[in-house]
Amino acid sequence: MNEPVELIGLLVFLLVVACVVLLVLTRLRLPPVIGYLLSGVLLGPHVLGSLDRSDTVSNLAEIGVLLLMFTLGLEFDVRYFLRIRRVALGGGLFQILLTLLATVVAGLALGWPIRGSLFLGCIVALSSTAVVLKSLMQQGTLDTGPGRVTVAILILQDLSIVPMMILLPIEGTTPMELSIEVLSAVARAALLLVLTFALSRYLMPRFLHYMASTRSQDLFLLVTLATCMGMAWFSHLLGVSFALGAFLAGLILGGTEYAHQATSHVVPFRDVFMGIFFVAMGMLLDPRYVIEAWPSVLLVVGIILIGKTLIAAAAVAGFGFSPKISLQVGLNLAQVGEFSFLIALMGLRENLITEDVYKLAIAASVLSMMAAPILIQLAPRLATIGARAIGGVLPALERMSRPEPERDLAAGPGNPPESNHIVILGYGTVGRALGEVLLVNKLPFVALELDPTTVREYRRRGHPVRYGDAGSEELLRAVGLDRARLLALTLPDPVMERSVIQRARAMNPNLFIIARNRREGSDEPFYLDGADEVIHETFEAGIEFIARILRRLHVPKQEVERQVARARGRRYEIFRRSDLAPMALGDVRRTLDTLRVEFLEITPGSPLVGRSLRDTGIREVTGALVLAVIRDGQTVHSPEASFVLQERDTVLVTGAVEQVAQVEKIINEGVPLD
Repeated sequence: MNEPVELIGLLVFLLVVACVVLLVLTRLRLPPVIGYLLSGVLLGPHVLGSLDRSDTVSNLAEIGVLLLMFTLGLEFDVRYFLRIRRVALGGGLFQILLTLLATVVAGLALGWPIRGSLFLGCIVALSSTAVVLKSLMQQGTLDTGPGRVTVAILILQDLSIVPMMILLPIEGTTPMELSIEVLSAVARAALLLVLTFALSRYLMPRFLHYMASTRSQDLFLLVTLATCMGMAWFSHLLGVSFALGAFLAGLILGGTEYAHQATSHVVPFRDVFMGIFFVAMGMLLDPRYVIEAWPSVLLVVGIILIGKTLIAAAAVAGFGFSPKISLQVGLNLAQVGEFSFLIALMGLRENLITEDVYKLAIAASVLSMMAAPILIQLAPRLATIGARAIGGVLPALERMSRPEPERDLAAGPGNPPESNHIVILGYGTVGRALGEVLLVNKLPFVALELDPTTVREYRRRGHPVRYGDAGSEELLRAVGLDRARLLALTLPDPVMERSVIQRARAMNPNLFIIARNRREGSDEPFYLDGADEVIHETFEAGIEFIARILRRLHVPKQEVERQVARARGRRYEIFRRSDLAPMALGDVRRTLDTLRVEFLEITPGSPLVGRSLRDTGIREVTGALVLAVIRDGQTVHSPEASFVLQERDTVLVTGAVEQVAQVEKIINEGVPLD
């Protein structure tokens, strides 16, 4: 069988395995990583032998690592990291140093060389970002205090991979040779950092804007992948790892407004190839070795779980966090990370560790990752029990904890995720008009637009608009659609709109969706897909055309409004979703035709300023009823007669059309009531 056919067969096999694993793990509500690892163990050369350690599997796994590091760079928020720098830098660095110190002490006690002990310390110091984040999301504890501290330390651990990969391969028998190796590594890293800064600051924003202006998503995807692979290849030419180059490529694109779109393009590829990566890592585990050396394996796993828990908890507690939060963070981080596999393999190639130590490290790492989801699930309960014990045995330690750091975390990052906001998809004429109104009324919203010129222009004006394709679920989550209260669809493509409606309804069942239909024909498919309101562009233009003609012919305003309302009713009401279809109103509708409800602002200079509702005589003179008053964003429902009106108050008035019109005239024209 020739090589291309072997590659296709291997990909088919791996994809089928991934489908089965994801199906089973989804049913069990466990992270897919565990299933991938188990699949690698079972299908690898040590058990069934369906997969061998071929260069093809290794290369595919390497692509997964590149894409993981690339997305890490894309999603890295420098401002958020600076906000939590105290616990991220201090607690994270303290945890890594304590782990290295403990490993070196243990290694010296066992007669190991210092360099080999440091190498093992680097393996143990890292935790699994993939397992921890997915487990925290599953448990719903990602946005809690312990969750935020855990994420902060994971960020520093991921960043620490960079110097580890640079410094660990260094060899030198004399101080001079060692210094030369260190200086050479630092110089190569400095060159990469300077290149990264220059590209991200000067070249890539303009280049990406030009690429995005073509409106070709295929071209943008190719540019994204070429940037990732190109920086990885260039870093390899400098003698630095592929992974470091991919991370720097992510930083280059992450500093532009196109980062979210690039992430949405790469994430599907990353997830697929990362699955292959974890399968490849599982293939490294030899079950027969685990069975033969089970006392040593269990001892090392126990040391990792207990030791990392205590070390991470001590590091966090040292920065003023309570024992409960510190222990929960320690339990969250009590496993070995995915990049530890790469460091272990590097150590074997560099003869820093023996084959037996390598097997022991791999076995303990895989088993600790499999245990991680269970520990994270039990972490709140175990942390509570541990905190009570600490409070009873060491009450002074409990008193040392300070609430300030926990309050800082509760405040969230510098750019908190949007919630209860409005999402606008498509920032053309209609989207921009809506955005202007929302800005004036200080209503939170975020918009997605595929035209880079529009994005750049309106971002300069202060509009929260991002570049991206509305058809990407990754981007929809990035703008907080699952937490939004309203979605306004102004896309030009009705097929795309229907697809987005279905996806949005699945992401947020309580979301109110209003869409625009530009084509002739029925609006019913939009309602069936999940839309709450559908505005037909051509029909609305016709309605406005009719209304202006009637007003020109001096038809009374109330009659024009009734005619327009009836025309809209005939057009829209019959296409409502069945679960939202209004009841037939009959006589009630005819009664409501004469009723008007308006929000009226008390303008400066109005005779109502400084008067109580009783003194204004609104109720007595006009017959209208004041339902509520909005002042400084606060709503006063059913205000008392003694309530005094002020400038810029917004009054909710109801009554007959003529009654409300009289109140409006009083406010706008300053006609006194007495």
